[in-house]
Amino acid sequence: MKIYIFIVMVLSSSAYADMTECLRKTDKNEKNYCMAIYSGSGTYCDKITGYETRMDCMRKVIAKQRSGR
Repeated sequence: MKIYIFIVMVLSSSAYADMTECLRKTDKNEKNYCMAIYSGSGTYCDKITGYETRMDCMRKVIAKQRSGR
């Protein structure tokens, strides 16, 4: 589980070029994380099964919404 969280955090630090990059992901959690960060929608975060990853996703989405990007 810790390896998965590490991978997700590494992926989250990179900016996603576009939504097609998110759609190519095979793991549902990674795909939902990517879609949430790209779109700025917490709906995708709610679909993530891991609690820590879901909360990290929500923090990033809220930060994106507040920054207006």
